[in-house]
Amino acid sequence: MRSWSVFCAASQRRPRAQFRSADGTTSVPWAGRGREDGGGDPIFTELIIILGLILANGIFAGAEIAVVSLRRTRVQQMVEEKRRGALSLAAVRSQPERFLATVQVGITVLGATAAAFGGAAFAEDLEPLLAKLPWIGKNAEEVALGVVVALVSYLSLVLGELVPKSLALRVGEDYALLIAKPLLALSWVARPVIWFLTASSNLILRPFSDRTDFMEARVSKEELQQMVDEAAKSGAVHEHASELASRALEFDKLTLRDAMIPRNHIDALPKTATPDQIRQLLLEKRRSRVPVYDETLDNVVGYVSAKDVVSIAWERKLVVLQDILRPIKFFPETVLAIEVLQFMRHEHQRIAVAVDEHGAISGLVTFEDLLEELVGDVFSEHEESLPKIEREAGGSALVRGEVPIREVNRELGLALDESEGTSTIAGLCAKLGGGIPNRNARLAANDGTVLLVMEASPRAVRRVRVIPALAASALNKVDRNDDNGSS
Repeated sequence: MRSWSVFCAASQRRPRAQFRSADGTTSVPWAGRGREDGGGDPIFTELIIILGLILANGIFAGAEIAVVSLRRTRVQQMVEEKRRGALSLAAVRSQPERFLATVQVGITVLGATAAAFGGAAFAEDLEPLLAKLPWIGKNAEEVALGVVVALVSYLSLVLGELVPKSLALRVGEDYALLIAKPLLALSWVARPVIWFLTASSNLILRPFSDRTDFMEARVSKEELQQMVDEAAKSGAVHEHASELASRALEFDKLTLRDAMIPRNHIDALPKTATPDQIRQLLLEKRRSRVPVYDETLDNVVGYVSAKDVVSIAWERKLVVLQDILRPIKFFPETVLAIEVLQFMRHEHQRIAVAVDEHGAISGLVTFEDLLEELVGDVFSEHEESLPKIEREAGGSALVRGEVPIREVNRELGLALDESEGTSTIAGLCAKLGGGIPNRNARLAANDGTVLLVMEASPRAVRRVRVIPALAASALNKVDRNDDNGSS
């Protein structure tokens, strides 16, 4: 863009005015004046002016990066520490439209001035010097223009953009504190210009039902994820912290159905359970909270805490579930998991029940289940750590049927389709097979991944070998070679 400005400025320049003296000779006013007056080489002076304009442009470019890259919390911390320039920096950050508009106006004006000055003055003074060279001759004007375009473009990119921005990222905090006060004053002076430019832009954009502003760009979730991944690769963030951040970014779209324990895996007690039944469930399942139902599981009436049961049993009293029953909250299975988590935190609850659209119990979720969605699997000292995903040689993995598809995608770097109503590997196999597939069934997923059913019952898929697309293609190639060899 700046090169085009240089070209336009240089190609449209007019010859210097010539005056005829009394003796009939012509002269160009101020031509060679620097040399005759001992003022120095005009080309050198013009080069210094262009360089100064480009460096001033670099000051604005660096200021933009330095101020924008600072977190608001860090700016507030510097204000509390009473660091010099912190108040001005906070004022600049509080008005991003005015700040960014001021920077853009400064960069544009300085860039255009450098281009126009280079084309109008520098190229014209350079032309006579190039004309003396025998291999240039009559083409001196065009060559001078090309030299000016290349020189100004190079200096603008290196000294006006790349170097200032790189330095601003390295010492952004100190530079932002240093430049904040001048920027604040300049933004106040430039208010009429900013208003006029914004109004002009909005007038042009009105037919398109749009308007312009200088608000800071909003960072999308995908961009945040990329930033986290890059930080982990560079070592700025621990890889485990990177995994936590990735899980947190995905957590807001999870529903209760994605995190709940399915109905067929719920451990519950009837309201009329005997002490032996209570003791057996608590000792075998080691549950800290158990839902209680009346007649059928669809009629859950509350839950009991293992601590309450133990305290009564310790006093050698008869355990009556009705006496220690606690209320339980019901949520639709389509509600966002983050809303259930917020409820549990605010209401000091640790268990909730999920119901489907017909009001039937579809699952159960605990605070620990939601926490594991953020930090990964957590096992107590009494639980056996059974791996959900076992990696194998060649890139494949052995996966349990109840493992969520999103965990498989995250662990193996796949893109398996997680459509509505299908959240686990077993569910995906049933969907691809048009029903519960038999053992050794080979299913092809949307991304080329092959799902090989290793263990299944008439009601569910238990274990699946997941073979990524690359490993599957290599395996198919080996099989074809074996077939050709045998034939």
